[in-house]
Amino acid sequence: MDKLPQELVDRISSYLSRQDLRNTLFLSRHSQYAAEWYSAAFESYVLTESNADKFLDVYSDRRFNYLRYIHFSTGFSEFDSNDDEDNCQESAEELESLDREFTRQINFLFSTVDAIETRQGNAFDLGRIHLSIYTPTRSVNKEKFCLHHTFVSWRVHLLLSATLPQLSSINYLSVVTPDQIFYSDGPDPALRMLDHRILLDISNKLPNLHSLTCMVGGGEWHGNFENEGLQHIPRDCAGPRRDSRHDFGKALFEGALASLRRVELDFLYPLDRADYIDQGQSLPNLVKPAAFDPFSTSLRLLSYQLRSMKLCVTAYETLFWPTDGDSSTPAWPNLESIDVMFHIAAPSGSWYFQGLPGVGSVERFDVTNDMYPPLTTTDEDTQDDAMSMDENWDLQRRIVQFRVTPNEKLLIPFLTAFAQALYAGFDTTQVTEFSNEDPAGLAWGVAYRKPGVKAFDSWNGEDFCASRQLWWRVARWRPDSELHELFRQIGKDRYGDELKEYWDAYMAGEGLSYRDDFKMFPNMPEPPDVYLS
Repeated sequence: MDKLPQELVDRISSYLSRQDLRNTLFLSRHSQYAAEWYSAAFESYVLTESNADKFLDVYSDRRFNYLRYIHFSTGFSEFDSNDDEDNCQESAEELESLDREFTRQINFLFSTVDAIETRQGNAFDLGRIHLSIYTPTRSVNKEKFCLHHTFVSWRVHLLLSATLPQLSSINYLSVVTPDQIFYSDGPDPALRMLDHRILLDISNKLPNLHSLTCMVGGGEWHGNFENEGLQHIPRDCAGPRRDSRHDFGKALFEGALASLRRVELDFLYPLDRADYIDQGQSLPNLVKPAAFDPFSTSLRLLSYQLRSMKLCVTAYETLFWPTDGDSSTPAWPNLESIDVMFHIAAPSGSWYFQGLPGVGSVERFDVTNDMYPPLTTTDEDTQDDAMSMDENWDLQRRIVQFRVTPNEKLLIPFLTAFAQALYAGFDTTQVTEFSNEDPAGLAWGVAYRKPGVKAFDSWNGEDFCASRQLWWRVARWRPDSELHELFRQIGKDRYGDELKEYWDAYMAGEGLSYRDDFKMFPNMPEPPDVYLS
């Protein structure tokens, strides 16, 4: 077979099963190359420190061009017998050591991939590998140590990220929470939350990065158990939570991310942790001391160079449109698709929806210096430990959901900014917005479809209609005339004045739809599309 051209051997091999490819592996040099490629045997690698030498041996030749996926898990050693069983909290020295250990692991990852890139020189395709980094975990013996070691509010930081080597082979980065986590009284092994700016610090060392995704953040909404002790232990302290959002905003201005074109950033993962909550609780103001939410603003600035943006986030209207104090002008020269799911809570600690007068907290609180986890055990820690052991581990979460009426003081500026951005910025296919007020999955929302595509709801609407269509699934609420007119302007410049609007109730409930009705549309084949949820 060595006499056959490689192209012909490749074509023949493309029709063979994996077992047949294994049989042809040693027939000739040409068949070996083809078998290695079409079998996908070298397409993915789970890199660890123990198999790094094998990784270098296997991929330090032509096989590096076959590599498409690298998976890398981070984590910390289990608490051992030398740890202080009576200490509920981690000291400053321990936290610093964890930051150094995480930094060492990321340096190992980058150095290993860089070593192969250096050996390859220019003999590999730039920007074709999807790198998945899994957030750190740490095993905790719950029979020996209290639950404070399972729920830790302090974020893990990446130190001296500027010293990392650049990796030219990575075009897709995912930073995700491991999915092999067992939940009962808490995550097992214990999850450690990352400072949000790590996403950008790592991305800035990937010059050919095209896509960035994350699935993190659900741990911010722990703490709504019926057990009184467990209302305190799992809660995410407001100080580290606020700092992480502000750090993301600072990091955005330290790197260009010039090649980035697509992001899918889920900061509410897993969603049920951020969805099934006590809506009566008082929430922290995560914006101060900044005048405007730096996290929302930085995400808007990030969107200017993108083609596709998908967010699941706690956000303000500055996500879509600058405030009076922000001189930047929204510009989306390339954006084709935007999909935003926003949490029912606002970054300021207020709520986008409200319930009956006098039900639930209407007060928010500012983040102060005492809203960080203590570095030594306190009397409150001891009391919480005692209360948490009063019941068995068949624990019930406190799910109190009553916010069903739009808080127009917050919601109208948010929707106005969204509609204004769409009307002034780019063409749309659809718009959806809903809150998470109903545990059964009902959605409060608005949907828009351009002419000539499938309807959002064919029961009250028309597939492939010649005009624009707009569905309002907002129960008894109605927008004011100014907001209503902004939504009516979407797509008008391109498709003309004709617009059909539908206010009818849907089978799911009076004026509401199911959440999945809105969520199905990101997978629809007709580009471009816009999706706010």
